[in-house]
Amino acid sequence: MRRLQERVRSGRKEEETATCKLLKRVPIFRDLNGRELYKIEQMLYGPRDWRAREAIVNQGDPGMGMYIVVSGQVRVAQMGDDGVENQLATLTPGDFFGEQALVDGSPRPASVYAVLPCSLLVFCRPDLLELLENNTPLALKMVEGLAQETSADVSELIEKLSVQLRTPERLLKEARRAGSLQ
Repeated sequence: MRRLQERVRSGRKEEETATCKLLKRVPIFRDLNGRELYKIEQMLYGPRDWRAREAIVNQGDPGMGMYIVVSGQVRVAQMGDDGVENQLATLTPGDFFGEQALVDGSPRPASVYAVLPCSLLVFCRPDLLELLENNTPLALKMVEGLAQETSADVSELIEKLSVQLRTPERLLKEARRAGSLQ
């Protein structure tokens, strides 16, 4: 019996797929065990391939799920009110985007384009909702990971905004000290 258990345990490690290894790098899946990762792997769509310069999602489109970069490189860009497109990020294998769509299905806040030919996996909102119904503990682990990731993003944004707001204030104080402003 003990040998059988050891073979089963060692077999699970040998059977860990490249997709499960990739999922472990994504914060919302990080705390899942092997069986849970395998369950998620079965729910993923793809990998789907895109050619260089091809749009993956367009700003304003309905959000249906999140994407995980398997290979290649993608660019996240947002059209500003002034009509100028601003690049927000470049993503490579193991990176992800669109996780907010899992929670609320809101429109895409930015467009994403393939920089190089790329392959992406997709995890859709209806699959998360199905997990909430049929496997609540697994879904809650994922939602907790999503909440932690969102919280980290908000903290980073607050810090960036704080620095930006302090810079003009500091310049104004220095100008007053130097006697340039009254």
